[in-house]
Amino acid sequence: MFSIKNTFKLRNADDAVVAGKVSKKLKYKRKAETLKQAIGAVVTQLRVERDWSQAELSVRSGYGRPWISQLENGKVNPRLELIIAFADTFKLTLSQFFARAERKHLKRKSSALSLAKSKKKTAGAKARLI
Repeated sequence: MFSIKNTFKLRNADDAVVAGKVSKKLKYKRKAETLKQAIGAVVTQLRVERDWSQAELSVRSGYGRPWISQLENGKVNPRLELIIAFADTFKLTLSQFFARAERKHLKRKSSALSLAKSKKKTAGAKARLI
């Protein structure tokens, strides 16, 4: 079992808050409308698949838990250095990591377009009935 208790010292109040495990359903709920959101969704998915908390990922990757939280929620634009570190942490090549993010982004983008088209068709059908 991986223990984070002896791995790092608390530096401030933020470090004292250790993120718990995330529901496996969450990996499907992350937004992926932008590429930075898709990257965050991939990090969340990979972390949840391995049953790691954000604190465990923090220790393994060397990046702080608050930063990981912001990344997973698509609030920061990750630098290449960060993406390389996460790809290494998850034992993926950089191209594998980007491919996952791109597929997730394109999947969300195409489903959003399909939804918009179906709404348009529905609106057109209702207009013809009136």
